[in-house]
Amino acid sequence: MRLANRVLLCALAIFVLCAVASAQRLRKENDPRNQGVTVGTGGPPGGPTGLFTIYDGDTLRRGEFTFSIAYSNYDRDPGDVDITSVPLSFNVGINDHLELFFSTEGWRAVKVNNPKNLSSFYLPNSQLFFGSTLLCTGPAIILPPERVSGSTQLTGFSPLFRPAGPPCNVGGQGFTQFPFVGATGPNFGLTGNAIAPPFVSRLGAPFGGNGGNWGGASNFPGIGSTVGSILPGVVLTTRVIPANLTFQAITVPDLFTTAPTYLPDAPFINRLYGESAFGTMQAGAKIRFTAPDNPLGLGLVAFYRWYGDKADDFSGFNQLQRGASPGGNFGDIGVVGIVSGRLSRSVSLHANFGYILNSNPKSDAFGGVDATLLDRGDELVSGVGMDFVPNKYWQFITELKSVHYVAGRTINAFPQNPVDFVGGVRVYPRRWWSLGAWFRENLNPQGDRWLWSDPDFPVGFQRSEDPHGFGFQFTAGHRNEREPAILPNQAPTVSLAASAATVTVPCPPGSHSSSGSCPTAPVNSVGLTATATDPDGDTLLYTYSVTGGRVTGDGANVQWDVSGLAPGTYTASVEVDDGCGCVSFTSTTVTVAACGDCVPDLVCPTVNVSCADGVDEGTPATFTANFAQGTPTVSETYNWTVSAGTITSGQGTSSITVDTKGVGGGSVTATVEVGGVDPTCNRTASCTTQVRPVAIARKFDEYGNIRFNDEKARLDNYAIQLQNEPGSAGVIIGYGACDGEGLTRANRAKDYLVNTRGIDAGRITVVDGGCMPELKVQLWIVPSGAASPTPDTAGAVSPCPECKRRPRRRGEED
Repeated sequence: MRLANRVLLCALAIFVLCAVASAQRLRKENDPRNQGVTVGTGGPPGGPTGLFTIYDGDTLRRGEFTFSIAYSNYDRDPGDVDITSVPLSFNVGINDHLELFFSTEGWRAVKVNNPKNLSSFYLPNSQLFFGSTLLCTGPAIILPPERVSGSTQLTGFSPLFRPAGPPCNVGGQGFTQFPFVGATGPNFGLTGNAIAPPFVSRLGAPFGGNGGNWGGASNFPGIGSTVGSILPGVVLTTRVIPANLTFQAITVPDLFTTAPTYLPDAPFINRLYGESAFGTMQAGAKIRFTAPDNPLGLGLVAFYRWYGDKADDFSGFNQLQRGASPGGNFGDIGVVGIVSGRLSRSVSLHANFGYILNSNPKSDAFGGVDATLLDRGDELVSGVGMDFVPNKYWQFITELKSVHYVAGRTINAFPQNPVDFVGGVRVYPRRWWSLGAWFRENLNPQGDRWLWSDPDFPVGFQRSEDPHGFGFQFTAGHRNEREPAILPNQAPTVSLAASAATVTVPCPPGSHSSSGSCPTAPVNSVGLTATATDPDGDTLLYTYSVTGGRVTGDGANVQWDVSGLAPGTYTASVEVDDGCGCVSFTSTTVTVAACGDCVPDLVCPTVNVSCADGVDEGTPATFTANFAQGTPTVSETYNWTVSAGTITSGQGTSSITVDTKGVGGGSVTATVEVGGVDPTCNRTASCTTQVRPVAIARKFDEYGNIRFNDEKARLDNYAIQLQNEPGSAGVIIGYGACDGEGLTRANRAKDYLVNTRGIDAGRITVVDGGCMPELKVQLWIVPSGAASPTPDTAGAVSPCPECKRRPRRRGEED
């Protein structure tokens, strides 16, 4: 109960904070949207304001309340189950941001169309039709029961096939009532013979599990499945092994599940049709975090859900087998976040995302053992809805909602995470009451004729046939009066601002400001701007008054003439008249101040920079500052900056040297700032030197001992480049692997360029690069004025070996 107390304390704290922080605000009369109440069913509870199953971002205002009664039908799997309920709810607004709600199911009916798919119909107090009138306990996969007599050993945790109960088959489970423990279990057809006595078993007491509200389910010998819980695995089909000389004919499972299959909404139901009332109740709060009139609504719904029927006795478990509820002992705690937006006056979009922590159904009816019947999964809920409101009488609604079962839970052999589509309409004859109707579709039923369903179901599985639902709702309550569309005449609001808060008078003639902060020319006027709005949209009239000087101009923007005013503080006021008897006024001040640091005028020094007209790239450039003192004499300092290059020496002196490397084709501008000079005087000067680029040779290509056809392709590219640079020369350096080989290959390349590609022989120079480990030819481009490249002798071979002669072919002469 500590957790429950904490939840209640948190809810109370939130309520108090919201009640203190918010004031009442009326809704606009021309807003067509009204506040409806959610019906819920099949996910988060109904009760808070919203659509049919999706919460919106609105809350009821202080003093508003709503009663709701609805009829809701929807479908769930496994079992092709139709659930019909009559949700009842009441919600009340506490302030602009908080509403409280309570809801319950006044009546609930559950119809199971495919009982064969649900483990709850295989419990010892349940029977299935094996003919038009023949009822028997169905075959199941169970945890072995306790042995009472007989030599046969069936204990352990291995899944065990329980045949259909008598008289349908020999060896099955006889009919027995809850709590089952201690009753005679199945004998599996072991009736005894001359050698072995008959086998007698007993449904054992539960064990295992932690007995808590959250955690693993207990084990039930002879009743439940081997994975835990009171629910057994189901047998979809069986087959008979014929008798022979050694064995009698026996029935064995053909298609079955070791894990149970159950409906999360009513996991213990064993009626084809069961009714109940007031089995589930919910209470909680809805909080809106954004302002009431903000088109973006951010909110939260927090709730506690509890169940009236528990599995602690025959009566309570009987209600759970009617489908009243899941029967969680502690109850469930849920939180759902809301994002809601008014896309226009008539269209709103809403999204929900939340988590519900579900508690387990427990029972102490098994001889004092506090056993967990089922480990329920938590619910991850999400949904999106949209409503269209053409006027205050109609609201058209579409929704898409999903429930996903998550966290640790008892394995479900045929799970379904339902996805529902809802489409409907509400009509509001008055803003305080409404009628609603909707159509509901389960989009992923366990049948093969639907887009989102799984067609791969085993043989013997009964598929769902009817995923359609519908509902009706009636609401009535109280709504506060709305803010009238036409309000009484209201006074305008106005503010007045001056373009300057202080006006400084210049220094007298023959003097100046030593800091330079005072103006050199008088400021004759200050701009005045009146910002006024009128709630009624009336035309406004502006009237100004000042305590010194005069105002020129009309309207919201005027000029205040302050020329000739002595130092002091002056006030300007404005009155705004809406022409309907409402007048507002405000004022502002401007200070006229004398300059506080006037000094006699001075003679400014002069400064200039000299430099060369141009230098070659890489040659240092020198810049010299020439400073001539003024009055008074100052101790000058020099600070240089350059536009390109790097200052290598002289920073802080009157002359600097600049490295011009990498600046070829550009220029270097050096600027000096002389420190110590009065701020009113010019303190900077600059000079620019052009940097002439220096031409250098560049290697165009390099290749080794390749075939001549490949070499010609490389030489073709080299020839094209020489033709594109008519002022450049070509240098071919050949490195041979033997004596004279490099020069021979270089000459062959030149011969091809001259005789085949038409390059002037005077433009190409051949250089013998010496002897290297491998043949290598380099092709160089030498621009006009650039130095020719020299061979790279690194790695040279000495002495150079003689070249081997090619073997003479037959018929060749020496």
